Amino acid sequence: MGAWGITMRQSDYGLDLLEIVVETQLKKENFSTFTVAEAMDVLRQDILKDIKRTNRGCPPEELDYYINANFPQGFTQAALLIAECLADYYRTGELIVTEYVGEKYDPVDHHIRAFVVTPADLKVLLDELESVQNPEHELYQSWFGEDTRQKWLAHIRAVYQTLKDHT
Repeated sequence: MGAWGITMRQSDYGLDLLEIVVETQLKKENFSTFTVAEAMDVLRQDILKDIKRTNRGCPPEELDYYINANFPQGFTQAALLIAECLADYYRTGELIVTEYVGEKYDPVDHHIRAFVVTPADLKVLLDELESVQNPEHELYQSWFGEDTRQKWLAHIRAVYQTLKDHT
């Protein structure tokens, strides 16, 4: 998954994605509301922008190839991050997001106590959570050790069940 943990919020990529949501959505809402559809849209756009930036100058058909090859994995990870955030909210009644501010990057915890999520949003998240549980899925295969994979799988199943309980 990247860097140092089982969850997306423990991975470098997941933390980068969360920072994008913080900067583009949560700050403008004064950390009051997390809107799932908006977060998914912002992350989709960022993933596409990153693929285009990485492959700038290549012919359009090559760029299409790179988008088709890389976007699904990026979007899956973004969906897992959002699903984890929503599951935390469902379990505790809030999502705590730490922002690092000032010259010394002092940590400030923000308590988000409102989520906007539609049945269509939940379906997208549940579909992604279900797909990564397939042993043939690239993310499933990306774990080096079986012990770590099983811990990740237990986490994914718990997030899936929490979201499923709220459909």
